[in-house]
Amino acid sequence: MRTDEDLARAFAAGDDLAFAALYNRYKQQVYVFALRMLRQPEQARDIFQSAFLKIFECRRDLTGVLRFRSWIFTIVRNLCLNELRRDKTIDYSSEEMENFQADDAGMILEKEDESRLLMEAIARLKPEYREVLLLREYQDLPYDEIAAVTGSTESAVKSRLFKARQQLHKMLKPYVGKGQW
Repeated sequence: MRTDEDLARAFAAGDDLAFAALYNRYKQQVYVFALRMLRQPEQARDIFQSAFLKIFECRRDLTGVLRFRSWIFTIVRNLCLNELRRDKTIDYSSEEMENFQADDAGMILEKEDESRLLMEAIARLKPEYREVLLLREYQDLPYDEIAAVTGSTESAVKSRLFKARQQLHKMLKPYVGKGQW
């Protein structure tokens, strides 16, 4: 099996089948990450398409890419953050997160299962916390790759991840031990 980097170099050299292999390898991960970042299927599909279009357009740049997985998630992350900046309807203030329990959790529990509650809590995290949590827990990226994707240091990633987990714990604490978890 060819590595991502071998496929990226082959694609940069003109092998369109290498692009198809990369697309098939990453299509689900890219879409799921965009969906969890944006919580809007239509926006996630747009980001998904834009990311792969950008890869196709930047094929010559792939010769210098050391880690394709980090590179593609950097593209998707940036596209998602741009979309979140355009859509200012979500308030990520600490007051909003603290009011999660009172405002939304009861309604969510009536309608959805535990995983839906967890995803709703993740959606309420600040984007910089949400992205590191999703990249670590759902995409299984190591800290150094997350740092490369987010353009920060490993210690900053660890700090954001710690804060994200603290916020999740705070939001979900009322449901632990009450038959919900």
